[in-house]
Amino acid sequence: MINEVVEVKNYLAGDNINSKNLYRTVSLIAKWFREQGKSHIEIRNAIFEWGKQYNIYIKYNINNIIYKTMDDSTLLKNDTVVKINKNDIEEINSRFSSKNAKLTALSLLCYAKVHADKDKTFNVSSVALSAWIGIAASNLSSRYFRELYDFGYITKLETPKNTFKWSSDKKNSVYQINVNIHNSGDYSLIDNNIHELYGEVFS
Repeated sequence: MINEVVEVKNYLAGDNINSKNLYRTVSLIAKWFREQGKSHIEIRNAIFEWGKQYNIYIKYNINNIIYKTMDDSTLLKNDTVVKINKNDIEEINSRFSSKNAKLTALSLLCYAKVHADKDKTFNVSSVALSAWIGIAASNLSSRYFRELYDFGYITKLETPKNTFKWSSDKKNSVYQINVNIHNSGDYSLIDNNIHELYGEVFS
């Protein structure tokens, strides 16, 4: 979710593949192959070879994903440094007690430090977030996001029309995070390993 190059390499190796997150997965893989200089048909063939290798059925229109990828000039995010500081930890501890609530808050904080605008708003797919942190999307929506709303950590600004789109798609949920998101501190998110960071921060 943060370092997209690491994320894609994991998918290409057959790791962390979640059928509910497949649209994002295929989109990022298409962007990876685009950055390798492959043509439309080469990207299509590479995606289907990947799917065949790991017995993955892709129900989406691959050509449409490739067109969208080719029209997107942004590069996969790589070497993005996310730092967590004492104030970040205190803000989460002051609001939440359960591991999953804290993990959800921490993951959204890391994501916001990279993707939020000057008003601290950002859009994110709950399906993609679920795949990243390992909490079922239904539990995220019905329990942990609600807890984050109720205890003032985030505010929901818009409701998604399609949670299967990837993080830059404006059809995802739009949130405002209500804490400081200054990217500084003694703890770092390494290679998207949010669980390792959680263990360091809340041990």
